[in-house]
Amino acid sequence: MLIFSAFIIRLSCILAMDESMLNWEVFAKSDKQVEYETPQTFETETPTVYDMNLASNVSKILDALVASHDRRIRPNYGGPPTEVNVTAHVITISAVSEVSMDYTLDLYLRQFWRDNRLAFNPFNNNESTSLTIGIDMVKSIWTPDTFFPNEKKSFFHEATSHNSFLRIDNQGNVVRSIRLTVTANCPMNLQTFPLDVQVCALEIESYGYSTADIIYHWHVQNAVTIDENVHLAHFTIGEHFHIERTISLSTGNYSRLTTYFTFKRNIGFYLIQIYFPSSLIVVISWVSFWLNREATQARVAIGVTTVLTMTTLMTSTNASLPKVSYVKSLDIFLGVCFFIVFASLLEYAGVGYLMKRRRGIPRSKSSTTVAYFDYNDEPSLRVQSIKRGRRMSRKEVPLNGVQEQQSIPLISLSPPNHNQSRPNVVVIEPEISRCCRVRPSQVDLFSRVAFPVFFILFHIAYWAIYLNI
Repeated sequence: MLIFSAFIIRLSCILAMDESMLNWEVFAKSDKQVEYETPQTFETETPTVYDMNLASNVSKILDALVASHDRRIRPNYGGPPTEVNVTAHVITISAVSEVSMDYTLDLYLRQFWRDNRLAFNPFNNNESTSLTIGIDMVKSIWTPDTFFPNEKKSFFHEATSHNSFLRIDNQGNVVRSIRLTVTANCPMNLQTFPLDVQVCALEIESYGYSTADIIYHWHVQNAVTIDENVHLAHFTIGEHFHIERTISLSTGNYSRLTTYFTFKRNIGFYLIQIYFPSSLIVVISWVSFWLNREATQARVAIGVTTVLTMTTLMTSTNASLPKVSYVKSLDIFLGVCFFIVFASLLEYAGVGYLMKRRRGIPRSKSSTTVAYFDYNDEPSLRVQSIKRGRRMSRKEVPLNGVQEQQSIPLISLSPPNHNQSRPNVVVIEPEISRCCRVRPSQVDLFSRVAFPVFFILFHIAYWAIYLNI
């Protein structure tokens, strides 16, 4: 018994040692050995006879369809026109450009039509069987020559393979789906820019088949959909709608589908970059009304600087817009701001003119001129200037015409009467022009009130009109 027990213990130790050595070999493998080691093979299910027969049957069906199909002739040739139903799902709208008058969108375009030549017997007695096949099959069957009449450029997506598929059912119904990026023309009316709403169209039509061969329809009522994640920086996407119509051209009548997208411009960018800065420039031009009238350099500098700043702002704004021949709402706003700034500069020019005129007028308006006749041996005219009843100066002007340039005008002097003991006296006040009756300080006071009131009323009228158009 002792010998048997020792043998069992020795055997268990050997087995434990072998297991530990095996585990050590596993953990001792380097990363390189693990990475490049031959992968473990898994048993795969072998295709059944049914699957092999199904694939063989599909291949035979496709070969038979291609062999009996003429892609040069439309379905129902010589009979009623082929109806092609269309749906579109917009993935992204990348840009809406006012300069080039276009917009770019990425969409899934799906077309549905029926071709009885592609009908086949269903598998396993199923009522409906559809086959999703490779895009290479498109080259072997007839497809409508659909194009976009208002496109500028478009292209297919081919990463990592051609983004399209073709599906055919046993009744001959064909579905073709393609992913496209289309840049379409969009004529815009910018009279209310940047408070405008633009409506851009995407048109679908057959290039060569007239209404006698192909008629397009929207597949369902909500045939055009827009992905919920579509967002634009400068626009908000509004409601969209679609119509069907027939276009008459010189080569015949063609069926055309049109969908309209509404883009409402976001005004936040223009408020921050144009409206607020131009309004502040106008307010800065009013600072000169509170400055001293003698501070010529300061008032002229403010006026000239604000005028040049408004000119630069107008030039930079119009540089990023198309050169249209009509007036935009932004042009009206900037034009009024420029007019107010320029009027502020002219206001100080008028104040300076009034100050110059008033310096040439006597300071005291109460001085009067008294003229009287003093009859001696030689008649002469004596002129006396009196201020507040006190005699100031005296001079004699003979009437013989030698010094007529120094005489003052006399009004209604009585004829000489030698028996009269007192002279005839006429009081003449100096004349003051109407423009000099307005003081420069009054002009500044009026401008302090008139300019802000006018600008506020303009803001109210501007936003009330263009926000309600």
